Parts: sequence; C-alpha cells; structure tokens
Amino acid sequence: MTRKERLAQAAERAKAKLASDRKSLQQVEAQQREEDRRQRNRRRYAVGTLADAAGLCALGDEDLMELFGLLASLAEGPSPKAVLASLLSDSAGPALETVDGMACPWQDGGGPYRANEVVAR
Repeated sequence: MTRKERLAQAAERAKAKLASDRKSLQQVEAQQREEDRRQRNRRRYAVGTLADAAGLCALGDEDLMELFGLLASLAEGPSPKAVLASLLSDSAGPALETVDGMACPWQDGGGPYRANEVVAR
C-alpha cells in the first residue's frame, strides 16, 4: 500500500468519524430540545393552573389578552412585583378629600363644590 492510499484511507476514516460525530450531536441536540419543550409545557400548565385558581379563566379571551399584555409590560421592568403592588395600593379607592373646584356628583346643580361649603342633600 502506498503512502497516497494510506492517506486516502485516513481521510475516509476521518470523514466517517465526522459524520458519526455529527449524527451524535444531532441526537443530543434533539434530546435537549425535547427536554426544553417538556419544561416549557410544565411551566405553561402551572401558570394556567394559577390563572384558573385566581378566577382569571372566567374572563373573556380579549380581556385575558389585554391583561397579560399589561402584565408583560410590567415584567420588562426591574421589580415587577413591587411596581404592581404600588399601583394596586395607589388605586385602592377613591380620594376621600375634596379639592377646590372638584365636581360633586351628589350636588343637584352639578356645579363646583368648595371644600369649605356644606352641601344640602
């Protein structure tokens, strides 16, 4: 066997090993993708269960899409739980103090209400 023939055989063996290594790599990558898919599905199921337990499944599809869109914008920030907590605490109820010039819905005339005036009902 000549040197040229030995080099050709070595090249063939290297090509066969490379093809085998590629196939092994593809199999490992497929297993990784499958595991990622399983974990993603588990997470989706868990989030869906939490949404159901919170009563969110009673909302319509459009409302849910809007709600999750708003939540997604919160998730982009540095502390989404703190931001949501502060937003919810700020809007806990209507303001109990009146401001000069504030409209008073229970006043018959519907005119401006002054904080220092008494309104007859």
